[in-house]
This record gives sequence, structure tokens and C-alpha cells, in this order.
Amino acid sequence: MQKEYQFPCEQCGAKLHFSAGEGELECSHCSHINVIERAFEQIVEKDYEATIKRLNDEAKKELEVTSTKCSSCGATFELSENIHASSCPYCSSPIVNETAAYRPIKPQGILPFKIEPKEAKELFKKWLEGLWFAPNKLKEYAKHEEKLKAIYVPYWTYDSDTYSAYRGRRGDKYYTTEHYTITVDGRAQSKTRQVEKIRWRDVSGDLNKHFDDVVVMATTSLKHSLSHWDLENLVDYDASYLSGYESEVYSVELDDGLVRAKSDMDFFIRSDIKKQIGGDVQEINYLSTDYSNITYKHILLPVYASAFKFDGKIYSYVINARNGEISGDRPYSVIKIALAVSAVAMVIGTLYYFFGQG
Repeated sequence: MQKEYQFPCEQCGAKLHFSAGEGELECSHCSHINVIERAFEQIVEKDYEATIKRLNDEAKKELEVTSTKCSSCGATFELSENIHASSCPYCSSPIVNETAAYRPIKPQGILPFKIEPKEAKELFKKWLEGLWFAPNKLKEYAKHEEKLKAIYVPYWTYDSDTYSAYRGRRGDKYYTTEHYTITVDGRAQSKTRQVEKIRWRDVSGDLNKHFDDVVVMATTSLKHSLSHWDLENLVDYDASYLSGYESEVYSVELDDGLVRAKSDMDFFIRSDIKKQIGGDVQEINYLSTDYSNITYKHILLPVYASAFKFDGKIYSYVINARNGEISGDRPYSVIKIALAVSAVAMVIGTLYYFFGQG
């Protein structure tokens, strides 16, 4: 059975919406500010192995679509259990759906919305106007209003100690002088040039590295992800923050999220190993990594999501509602790219001509 919450104003009883940037529940009817009682406790990482064992021991509950009744207007409508927060389609009252559909891991922390919708739209317009090789008429398109979907997106964060053993090769560059002959005006001319070569030697070693808060998006409903989050400002989860916004429960399981996190970790492990190998060029032929002391957090992060149609194609994008970072699709001007390629080719051709005469 679903359990849903709505948040009445302390002063007039009207339904409340969370006020982005203010961190409070503001009443749109009487403008009264309703304070969210915050618990200033450190959000504790949870043990990954212990949670996986518990999940394997429990029966997994399938998502269902059940009826929800709005306590404001009395309308009954369907609300899928993968939707954590939404609004009544009849009276627009905010509804937070607190059910077992947390799947079954509940959010521990949340970053409240900081950027208001109006500011997000301005950021989107500036982003469109600043795109390189964009069609000229896209700037005109940026003047139109776009409807933004404010949504709390589920994420996992992972901590882990890693130990990596590797084998590879270190390459050091050196140069040799090569003699060659060219024909100029029917006459042979001897010339020399420097040829780059690489001296290789086998290497092996190991690397210890600790990872803190590797962020993985825990839903597949959004095409684009964001990575620059001020996680130091996480607050304890409170359903009040969701009032007036949409929110999803996770669809990427905890263990699948770790697979993605390990892929991100592997990138940084390889980068550090190459620095450790040194030289001018590095090769890693064998790499084995052990992961230990794995912990995680389940958190909700604020995003504005939308899409726009341009020349018959749909381009989606997301905006970080904390710092304004934008990730998304964008159109390109084939003509501008062709002109740029032609200009570069002309410059290279001109340089080749003059240096070739020397």
C-alpha cells in the first residue's frame, strides 16, 4: 500500500512547495516561510558487502502501478512506484510517495535545489548561444521559453581502498639522424632529418589508492549525467525537500552501480600507474586490482531536465541545479565545420609551400 505525504502551511493550511535557493518551504498562498527542521548529523557510509548479503536474503519486490488519492482535491490517479515525488494532475498539489519502492534501500542524503527555474532557463540560453559551430538560427531559438522538469535524481556514491599489481613497458624517446636524397630541378640533393625512436624496457610494480565518493547515476531514465557535485553540503534526507518536485527511485541496482564505479576507478588507477612508470610513453600489459573496505551512500541530487526540437531532431539536456553545469546534445552546422576545415587546410598548405621552398 502506498503512503503519500503532502505538506500544509503552518499558517493557512495551503499546500507547500520547496523554495529553491532559500532552503525552506514557502507558501504560495500567504507567503509564510515554513522552516525544515534539519538534522546536522554526519551521513554515514554503509557497508557494501553487508547490504548485498541482506538484499540477496530478501525477496525482491516488483514495481507496481497503484492508485493514489490526493488529500487536497480528492482525485484518484495512478502513480507508479518508481516515482518518488510528483504532483496531482488535477490540482497540482505536491505529493511525496513514501513507499517500500525505495527498492529497498532508502536515501540517506539530499542536496536541495539551489538554482531557481528562471535562472536555469537563462543558463540554458547562454549555453546555446556559446556553442561552437552551432547553426546561426539556434541563437534565435534560444530566445524561446523552454519548460524545465525539476527532478531529484537517485545516485550512488562509493568509497573503496584499491591495490593494483601491474606489468608493462616504459618508453624513452631518442633521436637519430637520417640521411636522404631529394631531386630539385633535376638534380639530386642530400639532406638530413631527425627521426624519433623509442627505447623500451620492461617494468612492473604495484599501486595503493583510496577512492572517496565515486558518483554513479542510479537511473536509466536520463540520457546525460552530471559529475561536479558539492557533496560536502549534503543534508540528511527529509521528504519535505521533495515537495513540489518530481523524484525517482533507483533503477540501477547497488551492485551494477559498483561495476560502473570500478570502471571510473580503473581510469584513474591507470593514469597513476603511467605516472609511476614514468618516461615519455607507457604501456600497461597486465593489471589486476583488488577492492576492499567498500562502502556506499544512496543520495538524491537536483537536476533540471528538458529537451528541444530543432530542424526535426530532438536534443535533450540536463542542468545541475546546484552550480548550473549543463550536459546535453547539441546541433552542429555542417557549413561552418566545412569552412573551418577548409581554412585549416589552406593554412597547412601555405606553410608546407613556404617551408618546402627552404
